[in-house]
Amino acid sequence: MSKKMSQQFACSKMMLPEHRGSLQEKAARNRRLEENSHPELDEQERQRLQMIFEQALTGRRALKVTVLTGNNGRDTFSGIPLRSDSTSGTIIFDPGSGQTRSVRAVDILYLEAAHYS
Repeated sequence: MSKKMSQQFACSKMMLPEHRGSLQEKAARNRRLEENSHPELDEQERQRLQMIFEQALTGRRALKVTVLTGNNGRDTFSGIPLRSDSTSGTIIFDPGSGQTRSVRAVDILYLEAAHYS
């Protein structure tokens, strides 16, 4: 019985190199698409992120922000939220470099309180 089961899949052990390469390329493409897409956030996670943002905005505290970028995947920076523009959907941060940084709210993947040592 075990010999029969092992031979059942013997044909799948052999694969042409071009098929193997094609499967690897497809897997890599799917991985890149997944890395560069927005994760699905449930309502509880959205509320948690909103609360963290509002506390930082009112208390002028720095946040560690991870955003989705168009060509590089993800970018993480720290900054103090200065204001939020609901009409354009952008948030203005002061990363401490003397210049402000504008980020679209829909591109924010993760927020957390920045801890400096």
